Amino acid sequence: MNRDELTQKEKEVLDALKEQFGDSISGHERTFGQLSIFVENNLIFNIAQFLKDNEKCGFETVSDICGVDWIDCSEMRYEIVYVFYSFRNNTRVLIRTTLPDVNEPKIRSIQPLYPGADWLEREVYDMLGIVFEGHPDLRRILTPEGFEDWPHRKDFPLTYEMPHFSHNKNKPPEIIK
Repeated sequence: MNRDELTQKEKEVLDALKEQFGDSISGHERTFGQLSIFVENNLIFNIAQFLKDNEKCGFETVSDICGVDWIDCSEMRYEIVYVFYSFRNNTRVLIRTTLPDVNEPKIRSIQPLYPGADWLEREVYDMLGIVFEGHPDLRRILTPEGFEDWPHRKDFPLTYEMPHFSHNKNKPPEIIK
């Protein structure tokens, strides 16, 4: 079997999603042995629910959620990648969606469906500032309370401060901005 060829189970999942959501499934690809399905962002909750409840799919868990900042692409500046896994079928699928470049990007939380999404959504919020609407406790998880920026956005200002060691302990700290 070709590494980029869909497995029978992946074909069944993709066909079930296309049958249910039609043109809202904007495409798919299989790279590095992973099936990615591209969907419209307003349907993420419905798609997550379908993946969980549909007998052909049976994705019991979300194993990861991550965000990407495509700073040069204003129509789809942020991409969110959901990794769903079915233990029953030993199948993994990546659901990918995009958000435009707006002041406060938002998407519906899937935490009510998948409790394991709780901290994953909080991490994406903390790093990129993407608001997961309906999340029961959306607050920072890695940066300190009161931190006002989004460190994984590509327009985050980078700075560097030379740490003090024995050889430079008497010099003033060098800060590069």
